[in-house]
Amino acid sequence: MNSTNKAAATRYIEAFNNDDWDAVREVVAPNYVLTHPAAGTVQLGSEGMIAVWSHFKAALPDSWHPIPVMITEGDYLAVLLPTYGHFDGEPHQGTPPTGEWLEYGMVNIVRLEGGRLVEGWFGMDPLVEMQQMGAAPSPPPRQLGATEQANVELFQRIISAAGLEYDNLAAFGDVVVAMGPPQYATDTSTRKVEIYRVVEGALEPAYTHEFTTNPPYGGDPSADTELSRAVVKRFFEEVLRAHDLAALTGIASSHILIHPTAMPCEASFYGIDGAGAWLGEQWRTFPDLNVSDEFAVASGDIVAVRWTARGTSVGSFLMLPPTGEPVEYTGVSMYRIEDGKIAEIWETRNTLGIMLQLNPELGSGHNGH
Repeated sequence: MNSTNKAAATRYIEAFNNDDWDAVREVVAPNYVLTHPAAGTVQLGSEGMIAVWSHFKAALPDSWHPIPVMITEGDYLAVLLPTYGHFDGEPHQGTPPTGEWLEYGMVNIVRLEGGRLVEGWFGMDPLVEMQQMGAAPSPPPRQLGATEQANVELFQRIISAAGLEYDNLAAFGDVVVAMGPPQYATDTSTRKVEIYRVVEGALEPAYTHEFTTNPPYGGDPSADTELSRAVVKRFFEEVLRAHDLAALTGIASSHILIHPTAMPCEASFYGIDGAGAWLGEQWRTFPDLNVSDEFAVASGDIVAVRWTARGTSVGSFLMLPPTGEPVEYTGVSMYRIEDGKIAEIWETRNTLGIMLQLNPELGSGHNGH
């Protein structure tokens, strides 16, 4: 069953990549129901999905999804799914094309029956798509400190000398995180994380991890799936619900990487301190934030979770003032477990939905990809 479901889901995604709408009709059930962060829950069927996808492909004709991670459990399947492409086609949701390059991530879960998709949950942030399309202002990039910039430049000199190419470089204090090779390249078949610490002007290897992305990584078969599920469950109960940062040391790896927009090679937070800063940002905005895990799909060292968050608006959010009112939003996250601890988190949340609850006058009019 797992191989049948993987084949159907792969064909579904490749149908988008190749504009093969007949394949969509074969692998998507007529009563297919999609839950999307912006559009809500809609019974689209195969024809509805074709309409959504063909509109998006008209706007980004060269857009495509590689599939770095795909796991199955029973009737369910979860994927880490980056989107790449140029917005140089037709207008999208009223926004004229800019020619800009788009790249953002999704974590999607689907349920299959008889080798056909019958239900899906898209995990993506519609705001990120809007920002990259020019329909919403983008926040300024994170500014590196002088030491961090010097460390990146040190690493770049080594890259140039070795002729290596990376998808992304990031610096956190005395640590440089290098991820590659470029995941947008159609011939990329692996994804590698290398972490170095700069000590007295020299780079010292601190951590490395690599997995195959083509074919998609399906989870480490030697890893205990139930242990992985239990670790993520503890994260939800002890950290996300109890707000206990001290519990992180027993749950998260010292080299944990947080990917808030679910891009395989775009880490915004590193280490226990970084994970604490990431959570602290959310708790300052919603001090009583409670995140409930709706359901999970797990295989080996990979766990994907569909979740719902609820909290009271007390602090500012993306320059929007607090309202004192309750806010609810959803997301889908994927976790990689290593040595019994969370080593990576790819997260998607409906940031646009949060903003619209804080200020309904912002309007919507955007259904996302």
